[in-house]
Amino acid sequence: MIAKILINTSVKSLNKVYDYLVPEHLINDVEIGKRVQVSFGRGKNLEEGIIVKLEEPTETPKYKLKEIESILDDVSYVSPERLKLAKYIAYVYFCNVYDALKLMLPPGTKSKNSSKSLETRKDSVISLAKSSEEIMQDIEANVIKSPKQIQLLSFLMYNEYVLVNDIIEGLSISRSVINTAEKNGYVKIDKVEKEVDFLKDLEVERTYPLTPTDEQKHVIDSITGYIYDEEYKQCLIHGVTGSGKTEVYLQLIDRVLSQGRKAIVLVPEISLTYQTVERFVSRFGNDIAILHSKMTIAKRKEEYKRIKTGKVNIVIGARSAIFAPLDDIGLIIIDEEHDTSYYSQTKPKYSTKDIAAYICKESNAVLVLGSATPEISTYNKALNGQIELFEMKNRAASAKLPDIEIIDLKDDRAMGNSSNISIALKEAIKQNIENNEQTMLFLNKRGYNSYLTCKTCGQVFNCPNCDVAMTYHKSSNLLLCHYCSHVEKNVLICPKCGSEDISSYQLGTEKLEEELQEAFPNISVLRMDADTTVARDSQQKILDDFKHNNVNVLIGTQMISKGHDMPNVTLVGIIGTDALLAMNDFSSSERAFANIYQVSGRAGRSKKEGRVLIQASDTENYILEAVKHNSYQEFFEKEIEYRKTFGYPPFIDILLFEVSGANLQDVKLDAEKLYNILNYDNQNEYRVFSPKSPYIQKLNNRFRVNVMIKARLNTKIYSEVYNKIKIFNQKKKNGTSLSITKNPIFI
Repeated sequence: MIAKILINTSVKSLNKVYDYLVPEHLINDVEIGKRVQVSFGRGKNLEEGIIVKLEEPTETPKYKLKEIESILDDVSYVSPERLKLAKYIAYVYFCNVYDALKLMLPPGTKSKNSSKSLETRKDSVISLAKSSEEIMQDIEANVIKSPKQIQLLSFLMYNEYVLVNDIIEGLSISRSVINTAEKNGYVKIDKVEKEVDFLKDLEVERTYPLTPTDEQKHVIDSITGYIYDEEYKQCLIHGVTGSGKTEVYLQLIDRVLSQGRKAIVLVPEISLTYQTVERFVSRFGNDIAILHSKMTIAKRKEEYKRIKTGKVNIVIGARSAIFAPLDDIGLIIIDEEHDTSYYSQTKPKYSTKDIAAYICKESNAVLVLGSATPEISTYNKALNGQIELFEMKNRAASAKLPDIEIIDLKDDRAMGNSSNISIALKEAIKQNIENNEQTMLFLNKRGYNSYLTCKTCGQVFNCPNCDVAMTYHKSSNLLLCHYCSHVEKNVLICPKCGSEDISSYQLGTEKLEEELQEAFPNISVLRMDADTTVARDSQQKILDDFKHNNVNVLIGTQMISKGHDMPNVTLVGIIGTDALLAMNDFSSSERAFANIYQVSGRAGRSKKEGRVLIQASDTENYILEAVKHNSYQEFFEKEIEYRKTFGYPPFIDILLFEVSGANLQDVKLDAEKLYNILNYDNQNEYRVFSPKSPYIQKLNNRFRVNVMIKARLNTKIYSEVYNKIKIFNQKKKNGTSLSITKNPIFI
């Protein structure tokens, strides 16, 4: 028997199958989709590959074939249908087929030659071995010098028993840093006694379908027809915040299950909390598999096996759950479909919605997209009849949309208020405290402040690896790069001129928390951002504490804007609005509107009426006007005209080519070379834009220059682009690399 094997490699020229003999002792174990180890080329090390085809030889091979050395998997997670999907992803998103296949393997799957597997540390927790006082003394005495060590120890002072893997992934701290801290007696590492398990830890009562509102009933009945007909269909549910989209999802899943088919539900990672899962578990019990990044590798593998062996009919998860090995899919739901997390920013750079549409089309299934603020391109397709549009304009249970007020910060400054919290917002918070009601404050910037600068010489303290300013974190007294996680001790004296006149600019959530507690000394406050939610279940603990202990105020970044239903929240304050409105990317207006509108929707979701105060200087901005009027349509009409005028999606497709490397001059020369190759013999079928440096030119010590194409993509243009990429790869310098993004969300 001959196995056709795809080798795990990033080399484009090796993106093809190779023949290997299946030895007698492996005949019964080989299966399409299983990973194997083989000897490849002249190298001594074994390489990983995936079996994509098995066949009996019809004639004697012209040359001697090598044998498969070993099989790495007990179960195949890659079916022939998924192989076809991988080829589609590779073609559309300019990657190797193996890169696409990796998306379909159980999380944490490592090859034999990989460095330390995540599984070796999946069941370990880390905690302090010395008191906080002892550690602070050693930091101040300069006994502990490494910023990464200080970052680790400072974090553990406020977070006990965190999984080692969460530290490594969440704080970008290497295992060697942890080992050094352990060796020096500052931390200890223990085995996990109990793993967090959504299904086992939830104690929920069984719930049953609610009587739908007229709007809900229309949506359910209409989409049910497509489900029963097993017809491929895309549907957009555009429902205001609190309109009851989740109940619609639940009843549609029930219809799919009654047909003997299965469902996938995708939510943004930050929305995947107990509250979200609880709704589904209470309705469907253990007929659910959960996939999310806060699970250990072993638990995620266990869930993959449950799915593969047909033990569950529903999969709930973040972006990667779209690749779960679920068969006979009848329905895919993508909640908060506008969320940018549905676009992969690492290779392969794919759109989850496109992948879901492909799977549904192949399976004669229904794709349901839901959002109060749909992506511009999605809503435009719905208006043009490419997607079935369902509008849900009213909140369920007779709840009212909140009253929204724009606070002019210019007036506040004229009145002498230098605080980051306006006079009106302070008064509203005070009133809420007196009424025993809760408040959410939204600021989409973590840390204490955004950057430090020397007032004497103007020096801004940038990250040495990236073209960005370091962010100051007061709790750890460290400067941190939010892009590459480089850490330095706080700057007290300017290294350039020796001045001690160091100033900070722009507000962060940590500083906002401090200001709030200064204004209201007896207030109870919680903060939810990337710094406070590294630990595995910390996000849920914060939400539970806020909800059940009636904490006065929750401060947070966009984490607080998604899917949280807090009945006692009657006030939402939005701070730092001008920074959101000032972003200069073509899609930044869309993201600003979605963030502001979504977080506004957290107010007044029960019987109590809600109120939203938005602080801004640019009070007449069309985005704020649309939010104030609770009108997505008002925002869409203006935004779609801008897109049409300046030639952006959905009226055109974009291919963004990023040339990167350690040598800036080489990167610039290769970007110019790429521009000329793309332009050569171009019959005006696409427009090539000259090389430009992105806003942040250097990241992780690699310089970047972009070349952009605008076109209506079709097979002819794809073919031409592929040919020109091949020419470029032959001519580019060794130190540079090329990545391509189709219709990027950031440029």
